[in-house]
Amino acid sequence: MESAENTAGDKPGGSLQQTSRNVSVVWKYFTKDESSNSVTCKICKSVLKYNKNTSAMHMHLKRHPLMLAEEGQPKSHVQQSISAFTKRPAVTERRRQQITNLLVDFIVKDIRPLAAVHGDGFRDLLNFFEPGYNVPSYNTLWNAIAHQYDNLRENIGEEMKGQSVSLTTDLWTSSTMEPYITVTAHYVTDSWQLKARVLCTTMMPERDMAVNIADRLSKIISEWGIQVFCTVHDNASNMNLAMELCEMFPHDLGCTGHTLQLAVKAGLVLPEVVKAVDAARRVVSHFRHSSLASCALKQRQEQLGVKSNKLQTDCPVRWNSTFVMLQRLFEQRIAVQSVLADEAVTKSSVQKSLAMRASQWELVEQLIPVLQPLAKATEIMCGELHVGLSFIYPVIFNMISSTLCVEESDLAAVRTFKNTVRQQLETRFKLRSEDLTESIPIVACMLDPRFKHLQFIPQNKREEAQRHLDVLLQNGEPPAATGGRNYKMFFFILLLFVQI
Repeated sequence: MESAENTAGDKPGGSLQQTSRNVSVVWKYFTKDESSNSVTCKICKSVLKYNKNTSAMHMHLKRHPLMLAEEGQPKSHVQQSISAFTKRPAVTERRRQQITNLLVDFIVKDIRPLAAVHGDGFRDLLNFFEPGYNVPSYNTLWNAIAHQYDNLRENIGEEMKGQSVSLTTDLWTSSTMEPYITVTAHYVTDSWQLKARVLCTTMMPERDMAVNIADRLSKIISEWGIQVFCTVHDNASNMNLAMELCEMFPHDLGCTGHTLQLAVKAGLVLPEVVKAVDAARRVVSHFRHSSLASCALKQRQEQLGVKSNKLQTDCPVRWNSTFVMLQRLFEQRIAVQSVLADEAVTKSSVQKSLAMRASQWELVEQLIPVLQPLAKATEIMCGELHVGLSFIYPVIFNMISSTLCVEESDLAAVRTFKNTVRQQLETRFKLRSEDLTESIPIVACMLDPRFKHLQFIPQNKREEAQRHLDVLLQNGEPPAATGGRNYKMFFFILLLFVQI
């Protein structure tokens, strides 16, 4: 037996499978020393104690996996290469469709052109994550978008079926001077979720006459097969007349945000206010068009330790942008005046044309706290996914009694501004009309737990409003748009539906 072991130990080469059946394979890599009852590893020359079994030698050989592989270890135990390990399987048809659907979502949700997914950079990115996927052609993507649109339209139609829907609509012009009309539906789902869905944004090449607007809106409503309770629109005369011509609109309301804008703009056109705003606009325009002045302003801001905010220009059709412009300019007035006074940056002739008088700065300072609540009210009333109807009168009455209340310290121009805007709000919202207590916003206030006590109107008006609500709940017939619901449900839905 010893001679067999020594013979095996003297021949370390060859395959493990070629050793004698009666001799352990470990003796190919160890030499036995009879005098000390030990074995020596032929690979690393380590000495192990030998107790007439080979367990320790088997354990030791695990330290030499590469040597064992070279000596004939089965290939299944060899470590896999990195390239083979990272190689992806072929893209299945199901996964290919999933990626295509995600590309369509990327284009639609982010309003991207079809060319966005055909750029070299996008292809490289997609190829890194999914090498086996090829971006579909334009026609394939367009067909996928059309298919998604049809499915979504069908789902929205089913969701609105049987619901009382309110609409918001507006006419607008694109940057290329193309006329469009947009119609948005607002409703509550069966699971009591408030939804806003754009039903249509399409060109309107015909003249924006009331009869054409009414005809286009009627077609859109018929196409969707919906029941309209109320329509919210701007205060243009053609839109008001269109609401009267369209028989599908049982109720309509002017947009509160637009009404606020008209009221505030009436104050902004006052002579003294116009001069101050124009002077501010010239200063802002100078810094927006002069790179030298803009860089100098940034350096002054750093030196003075003020926020490095850029000056903002205003937009004629958005009065709150005028507020933002004045607020930002007054915030940076010290840095701005420092740059304008520096002859190395601003020429003397330009300094004279851009200099704002102390009285104008004072007027701007007093106008900002007046405009800020008005801008916040406009923002709230223009919300899409929150209830706005019950906010109208509480907000308007609060601004009249606080923000627009004349104080002794007010400049003459500020007093005139407050009085003008207050009169505009009272007239446009019909705050002194006899039928105020019968208006839809007042009914919505009584159904809103926050405003149901109507603390913003006199006691006699509160009693009139309560009597009107009692009559509606007890004697009236619900409008056709409610689908025969009882009045309590009708008014609860009314509170949720109408968006301002």
